[in-house]
Amino acid sequence: MKITTGLFCLLVFTACNWSEDEEIDHTANIRPLQVQEQEMVLSSSQFAFDLFHELQKKEDVNQFFSPYSVHQALAMAMNGNEDEIEAEFMRVLRFEGMELEEANQAAKSLTNYLLELDPKVRLSIANAIWYKLGFELNQEFAEDLRDSFSAEIASLDMSNPQSKDIINQWIENNTNGMIKDMLDAVSPDAAMYLVNAIYFKADWKYRFDADHTKKAPFYTASGSEMTVDMMELSSPAGLRYYADGALEYLEIPYSTGQYTMGVIIDKDFELDNKMEAFTLEDLEHFRANADTTNFFLKMPKFKMGYRIDNLKEQLQNLGLVKPFLPSPINFSKLFVNPTAPMAISRVIHEAVIEVNEEGTEAAAATVVEIELTSAGPSQPRVFSLDKPFVFFIQENSSGSILFAGKLGDPSMLN
Repeated sequence: MKITTGLFCLLVFTACNWSEDEEIDHTANIRPLQVQEQEMVLSSSQFAFDLFHELQKKEDVNQFFSPYSVHQALAMAMNGNEDEIEAEFMRVLRFEGMELEEANQAAKSLTNYLLELDPKVRLSIANAIWYKLGFELNQEFAEDLRDSFSAEIASLDMSNPQSKDIINQWIENNTNGMIKDMLDAVSPDAAMYLVNAIYFKADWKYRFDADHTKKAPFYTASGSEMTVDMMELSSPAGLRYYADGALEYLEIPYSTGQYTMGVIIDKDFELDNKMEAFTLEDLEHFRANADTTNFFLKMPKFKMGYRIDNLKEQLQNLGLVKPFLPSPINFSKLFVNPTAPMAISRVIHEAVIEVNEEGTEAAAATVVEIELTSAGPSQPRVFSLDKPFVFFIQENSSGSILFAGKLGDPSMLN
């Protein structure tokens, strides 16, 4: 694994217990999470770390993805199954102990909470389903997805090559133009496409002055040095900070402070080894023990795009095996009339993030393709992100992970 040659980015919606003397901007619509919402936060966050560790095996130098988007798309696919196939989805998505209806309602409630939380943060989470023209959709399945995921549903001529433009335009519209032409083709054998799109845009609470951005060195894990556009705060800011040996954790707040980018950097350039065993519990420990410290923050300005053509291998390694194998019991709740055996053929994922002096803009989309088959405060310190580091964008009232990625060699970015 080569995390030290990349920046790991995780957009997280994370629980945090604030102390009484910490200042919160009450323009945010904060309320206590319901029990089901807390369970959903835990499920999606555990899945996020499961998927993150699987993707690190790809050893990509730079990486960025949205486990929250993948989780939403697969949760919709889960609703088309029953019995042992549904149970397999439940285990992989970390819904153990929950009934399907409980999982659906938790997803609905948490998504609504996220969307309504911070009026100064632009966040959209959208879902859509396209099914094969001429097939009769199971109305119970359709109503469940409309109610729990606000899914848009329509039939689609899978034999028409231009049908991909309909899906691609929907993705582009729901990612504010950040993701274009994601789907290369619509398979004539496709029975259904389940699609999630997520978009996030927020300004920093403490703005970087563009006049202070200058060329500065960034050091990779291999010891090479390159020049990047390094942003710098013009005055010290009180940022939550925690250190565990050579690992340092810092939170950089957005707008009202409900969302933050959490950064992990290793002074010994051993981030790859240490992140192999890094868990959700470790992140929670870092956040719970962080204290406010004054920093002159320096961080690189960057834009990153990342695409995974098929998450099949990673999801199978996590235990989602049967839905990828053609079987009459797969997706038995999708349609009214019997069909040929079905299986997931592709789970495509694409994500983009841009970090600049004003703030952060990020988007991601996930496409699940199901095919019919014939087979079956102190003195200011300087905190300079001039070497490989991990970062998290976090909301401070809950705990759902929305995006993840890594950056360690800015010279390899487009």
